[in-house]
Amino acid sequence: MRKLFLVITLAMLFLSACNGTSTQPTPKPTSAAVPAKPTIDPAELEITNPANPIEVDAGKEFTITVRTNPFPDYHWEVAEQIDSSIVQYVWKDHVADNPSNSEVSGKDIWRFKAVAPGKTTITLGYYYADTDTTAKTEAFTIVVK
Repeated sequence: MRKLFLVITLAMLFLSACNGTSTQPTPKPTSAAVPAKPTIDPAELEITNPANPIEVDAGKEFTITVRTNPFPDYHWEVAEQIDSSIVQYVWKDHVADNPSNSEVSGKDIWRFKAVAPGKTTITLGYYYADTDTTAKTEAFTIVVK
């Protein structure tokens, strides 16, 4: 009886291996290449005045720089949805006042790309930790030519 069971099991394995279908390994997801962070121009370290509209040509990148103090857990985030038909977010970087300690006060530099002519507003909020309440907001008018 054992031999019959072994023969049947082997026959089933053999026949299932010969059924003509092959299994392909599931492709691993690939991550998109992260673009290199641009070198910060000294002019980009100047604090951006929200009272002055930012004028930029379509296709060009521009920055908004704000003063920040990550201690105690304050950080800047986009507070209102950006009109991505006019501008698009590129990246954000923190430049510490003391380069040997990136956890201290400094400047957050936000880089955006102007994609099409128009006028829009980018509103940044200064948030504490993981709360939804802002300590303050800054609204920057962007004019893309």
